[in-house]
Amino acid sequence: MRRGVVVLDRLIGTIVALVLVALGGLAIAWRYGELPGLGDRIEVYAPADPTGTEWWPWATGTAGVVLVMLGLWWLVRHLPRRVGGRFSLPGGDRSGRLSADAHAAVGAAAATLAQRPEIRDGSGRVVADRGELVAELQCTVEPSADLQDVHTTVSRVVTDLSRVIGLPNLRYRVLLRVARADKTAVQPRVS
Repeated sequence: MRRGVVVLDRLIGTIVALVLVALGGLAIAWRYGELPGLGDRIEVYAPADPTGTEWWPWATGTAGVVLVMLGLWWLVRHLPRRVGGRFSLPGGDRSGRLSADAHAAVGAAAATLAQRPEIRDGSGRVVADRGELVAELQCTVEPSADLQDVHTTVSRVVTDLSRVIGLPNLRYRVLLRVARADKTAVQPRVS
């Protein structure tokens, strides 16, 4: 997610929260008679019915389209961006560029993790999240796996990946899912 989207989400959330707290406080103060000048009842007058006018369908249609477009824009801005896989590395000479394919390196790291008996499968990708590059590894772990062994294995692979890619600003995220049942466990058959 981009940093601007996070700031916008927090700002809108804060404004909505403050408005709701203020309305709740006003309702409680009115209920207990702490607001001078207000009676025991609130009278609400209905405005004229605009739905019969000629402009109403156009106004509601336009507002609906604008709200749908804003909602779609908001959802798209929350999707993590997959970034280009090739990154320039320091140390290239005048005759050419030295570059690394980070997607291939992250995929190879995930495949290395998947070769371990306690890890069932793995995948990886490089995304831009909150303005930073993140190498994301996703693995499914066997339920009987020793988490300390998994941690040691993942730490070693991430260290190797960091050395291979060589980007100082690359962050890492490892997502572990636990499988429902061991793939080596024999499931009893019901006849």
